[in-house]
Amino acid sequence: MALTLLPLAGTAVAQCVTVSHQARALPTVQLKQGAAAKPLTVVAGRRYVHPGSVIANLSRRDLEGVRVTLVNMPLREAAPPNNAPLGPAILAAVLREWGAVPTIVDLNAYRIRDDDAARRDLPNGRHLTPDEAQGLLERHFAKHGDQHLIGLSGKITTLRWQECIARACRVIQPQALLVSGNGLATEFRAGLFHWIPELDGVAHSEGDDAIVKIAYDAKQVVELGPERAMESGRLEPYLIGEHGGRPRLVYDGGRPADLDPSTAIG
Repeated sequence: MALTLLPLAGTAVAQCVTVSHQARALPTVQLKQGAAAKPLTVVAGRRYVHPGSVIANLSRRDLEGVRVTLVNMPLREAAPPNNAPLGPAILAAVLREWGAVPTIVDLNAYRIRDDDAARRDLPNGRHLTPDEAQGLLERHFAKHGDQHLIGLSGKITTLRWQECIARACRVIQPQALLVSGNGLATEFRAGLFHWIPELDGVAHSEGDDAIVKIAYDAKQVVELGPERAMESGRLEPYLIGEHGGRPRLVYDGGRPADLDPSTAIG
């Protein structure tokens, strides 16, 4: 049965109908100015580094207490929400094994039956509006606290939604490392920064091992601050530059060598 929600009191996102217009209506994020705001220089020809080799020297202590929110994007509004977010669920399970504190916000789970849904001939209900989605995120963060990492997960068709949610997350949780993964990030990789400048990172391909490194990097950025984290060398080997005083990272993915977590966690 579709869930009917009361109107949500979130920050005003937009007055227009399309997600892309609503995303653009959010306030512009003021990135750090000055000497630290160097132009992004992408490292040409960077060699692939399997994340399994990068996290080999990490232990559970390195991720203990790291707070992570994984946000699953809305998909196929006309269809019932019958696809569980298995990708984010797998990543959350990996993070929990490493001592992190993951939560999932599944924006695709909501179908609202109201006059708008009826007018648009959506018998299963409509998606949340961007304003409603931002209100949901605000309440989520109010309950679960400030996050080290926010991960956006969605197929290539979710670009407009990711534009909107990235802006919202950057306003609500400015300290968090903001990373996009799954199909959209895998397809465009560093090119995604041109469409979603609020992102700190993109992660391509399988994320079972990469999510551990991403969460570790998020802890460094939040606890040391972006500048010190970049200078420390701890964000290597996936740091490709910086933008507005924040890191730009492109994470390699890959299948884990062993699915038994007890063999991988120090």
